[in-house]
Amino acid sequence: MREILLAVPVLLPIVGGAGMLVLHLKDGRENKDRSLMLLTEGFVLLNSLVIFWLLRYRMGSHLVLFRLFGNLTVRFKLDPMGGVFAGLIAFLWPLAVLYSFEYMKHERRKKMFFAYYVMTYGVTAGIALAGNLVTMYLCYEMLTLVTFPLVLFPMTREAKRASRRYLYYSIGGAAFAFIGLVFVLSFSATGNTDFVPGGVLNLKEAKAWRNILLLVYVLAFFGFGVKAALFPLHGWLPQAAVAPTPVTALLHAVAVVKSGAFAILRFTYFSYGTEFLEGSWAQWGVMAVTLITILFGSTMAVREIHWKRRLAYSTVSNLSYILFGATMMSSLGLAAALSHLVIHAFMKICSFFCAGAVMHQTGKTQVYELDGLGRSMPVTFGCLTVASFSLMGIPLFGGFISKWNLVQAAFACNKNWLPCAGVAVILYSALMTGIYMLTVLVRAYFPRPEEERVVTDLEKKYKDPGGMMLMPLVIFAVVILFWGLHSSSLMRLLTEIGGEAG
Repeated sequence: MREILLAVPVLLPIVGGAGMLVLHLKDGRENKDRSLMLLTEGFVLLNSLVIFWLLRYRMGSHLVLFRLFGNLTVRFKLDPMGGVFAGLIAFLWPLAVLYSFEYMKHERRKKMFFAYYVMTYGVTAGIALAGNLVTMYLCYEMLTLVTFPLVLFPMTREAKRASRRYLYYSIGGAAFAFIGLVFVLSFSATGNTDFVPGGVLNLKEAKAWRNILLLVYVLAFFGFGVKAALFPLHGWLPQAAVAPTPVTALLHAVAVVKSGAFAILRFTYFSYGTEFLEGSWAQWGVMAVTLITILFGSTMAVREIHWKRRLAYSTVSNLSYILFGATMMSSLGLAAALSHLVIHAFMKICSFFCAGAVMHQTGKTQVYELDGLGRSMPVTFGCLTVASFSLMGIPLFGGFISKWNLVQAAFACNKNWLPCAGVAVILYSALMTGIYMLTVLVRAYFPRPEEERVVTDLEKKYKDPGGMMLMPLVIFAVVILFWGLHSSSLMRLLTEIGGEAG
């Protein structure tokens, strides 16, 4: 009966968030806000504790929640790869909620915001704990529905336009992913869509339909790749920057984009299997697209002057680092992809929360408006410096570790020239990252001489935000430094996962 606990991290936030929507709090405004905060953080913390308990005591457990029909079941399973993603969201979500309390303090419709924020946690946990392709696909569809109101939250013309685009892209991507689901079920050697290391395709039957199945893989790759902002299906992501920063941070760091990347890793290594895909035109085709996305995203980030949209294009580029690792179809590639999935989450959520803190305290959104703010907001920009150096891949910071792993995996994948070209692309992206992140830091710390008087006024006018916003920033910066200095335990785990699945 303990296996039923596998459904708790999924159902508790979904049911709790839905309950928050209908909950009527009769107290005064201050008490109402306090009750809402306690309820939200209570749901999130309890859910994270359940996930950590499962990771400690129930690894390998599985649960069939209910049967749809035939061999199609909603099934949850906790394996090491799903545990990495589940542990990541369990660590980040309580801190993101804490940050949100201060950021959203003066907003209206907070109950609706936090209700969907909590439900998104449950749906993302469902993707992490999905035991088969059917379950992951259902949660993938639900993720669109629960995050759509969060993108729409400001209710401005830009927010409405961005939310519609997000909806159209996501529904279209889900349609392509569904084609992959149908073909995996049709050619499954096990008669179901359970995630199995090495894939479930019946290779004897699949060989007769090889090119059709490879085409289906490419379609599903792009389908799941919509949420991973794969070029040319990335257009929704920069526009979604109109949403409140607690939303965009989770969209860009964990919930949506990482779910897309995680789904591709699952589909590639646990549904199709690398034995069927390795060396095929489909492998090199999708790898080429990931490299184009890295080039495009990093170049566009340099051109963008709106700070959050600049970070959005950075996400477009960095998510394809993960997909580049996935397309190597090797144990080293999978381990490298997972390392960047984990470390990038901390780098990007820290970067977005720093940008959000500046916007919250000063109202400034453009890069050219940041002159001298490093002096007036030292903690915020100190954490941003750590995240920026890590994104650039400077040694002793976490980002160096994941990029180094990708380069090693690329050189080991010597069956084509594309992986080696990928190393050059990563170096180019690192250069572009240095430009678009250092531009912000140089303006913040070293304003132009003619701005000195203005900077002095800024030091008196602006300051770092309160503790609820600063604490997550400091924790994220510390974790980034920790991964840069002590990543051996993480890499041992990810290498074991890669060896099992690759």
